[in-house]
Amino acid sequence: MLIKKSKYLLNMKYLSKIFYGLSMLLLVSCNDEFEGEIVRDNIPATPVTFEGTTTYGFNPYYTVSYAGNNFSITLKIPDNSPVKIKEVSNIVAGATSINAASLGDAKQYLTTAAAVNGTTYTLTTSITEFNSRAISSPVTAAPAAGALVERAFMFKLTMEDNSIIVPVQCRIRITP
Repeated sequence: MLIKKSKYLLNMKYLSKIFYGLSMLLLVSCNDEFEGEIVRDNIPATPVTFEGTTTYGFNPYYTVSYAGNNFSITLKIPDNSPVKIKEVSNIVAGATSINAASLGDAKQYLTTAAAVNGTTYTLTTSITEFNSRAISSPVTAAPAAGALVERAFMFKLTMEDNSIIVPVQCRIRITP
């Protein structure tokens, strides 16, 4: 019995030394600040806003009437920005699950890049056009009374210095 207890105690001492060693290793390896590409916010130096939108939470949105069909989305950077928008390179539209990676989809909202050379760009479109150019989830019928349907747009902007800005997703809330 004494031999069994001593083996057990030896194993516990051995395990506690391993645990202590690993704990020290973790403490030493985590003493730096969390910084770098993986943990920083991806905020562009030039902010992009969507004029006339409403925001509850993260994504700005426009309220669009299905019956009215036509709507506009206006992107704006500050007038005193050191660089201007050279062009809107890509636009993608679809379900609210689209993201920046969707900008590489073969089906784009624009057939060619839209030259801007300024601080504002306005996309004037319609529900009908959205349905023909969206990569997913066309809106084929008006929502029920009191309900709404959300769809989204993503934009890729090329600035004068050839930097790329992908603003947050802009949504449209379609009402009857």
